Amino acid sequence: MLPKNSPIFKSWNVIYPVFIYFVVTNLSMSLFTIFAVFLGADPKEQYMMLQTASVAVTIPFIARYYQKDQAEPTVFWKHMQLELRKKTMAVKIANGVLMFLAGAAVGAALNNILMFTNLEEISQGYQEVNEYFFAGGILFELLGACILTPFLEELLYRSVVYGRLCDMMISEHGEETETGKKQEWLKRILAMVISALLFGVLHMNLVQFVYAGILGILLAWFMEKTGHFYGAFLAHMGANLISVLRVETKVFSWMEPGNTAFVVATAIFAAAGFLLIVVIQLLSMCKSQNVQG
Repeated sequence: MLPKNSPIFKSWNVIYPVFIYFVVTNLSMSLFTIFAVFLGADPKEQYMMLQTASVAVTIPFIARYYQKDQAEPTVFWKHMQLELRKKTMAVKIANGVLMFLAGAAVGAALNNILMFTNLEEISQGYQEVNEYFFAGGILFELLGACILTPFLEELLYRSVVYGRLCDMMISEHGEETETGKKQEWLKRILAMVISALLFGVLHMNLVQFVYAGILGILLAWFMEKTGHFYGAFLAHMGANLISVLRVETKVFSWMEPGNTAFVVATAIFAAAGFLLIVVIQLLSMCKSQNVQG
């Protein structure tokens, strides 16, 4: 049996929750699809309902790993708990609101930027996902894509995968010198990038790889700034909500590719996202303490 501190064991410790996630979601999706066909429903038209149900089934499985990591806090979760305790309730609420808005702004800007390229046209996988995603009506898109899926993915990719990557790379007895702190932060950045790349790759198409990869870095950074995954979850919700509203409502009907408003809107969303990130960084530097938080 491999020792727990071996590189192979630590790498497997990062990967196997993702494996469990895929097994449970795909198995439950298949069973729900068979049941839908048995009832005479069209699986394509009911895709988001089936997907929402499979995500709901998967959440308890991934929550077990999250709870396990917190039961005997690892290096990563000790750091997170310390960061969370620094925040007053007002700062936590402000972070949540700002991160939701930042996720929405950055998500909208990324979507628009990708529309400037021809990636959507050459990515057949993305076209197929999009066709199924928006085939079942707005109710399950809001419940599944904007609430349950972001919750599950942040629980997995940020709370478990990113956290365990940090534990792989960071010594339990880190140096308290400035050099030691800088080296630790560089390792956290590397863990952010690796977890984001994994998040992007596992979307299994080129467009979402780029989109989720970039967004994933931001979401991991939000987790660092809050000491909890709630900020990343709310930002993920904001990004997905913008996509749903864009397709299912006329809220953004004025913003069509090829017109001046589209270019201006892209610049405004990008600038708003940048400014919100700056404000979040400034807020994280606040020295107010909430020992009981």
